[in-house]
Amino acid sequence: MPIHLSFKNIRSSKAVTEHVHQAFEELIKITDDKFPFHVNLNKVAEESYHVGINCSYRNKPLSSKADHENLYKAISKSIESMKTQVIRKAEKVRG
Repeated sequence: MPIHLSFKNIRSSKAVTEHVHQAFEELIKITDDKFPFHVNLNKVAEESYHVGINCSYRNKPLSSKADHENLYKAISKSIESMKTQVIRKAEKVRG
């Protein structure tokens, strides 16, 4: 499944796009690449970024948000939050 990126108040960047895809590698493996992710990258202030990720995982809407002055750190925080949610949902489905 694809990762959909939206850039708001930020120029679309090949480096950022590649970073997001690399950062998602583990999450893609956990979900067996069956669920699309929507990643919103937004510059909200001069030195502040907001990253939101949405996913419909097994018909359950999941979302994560992170803010940081470093875009790459905001991406990492948001992906970690999403990974935690996906793992919890997977455990509930198995259990």
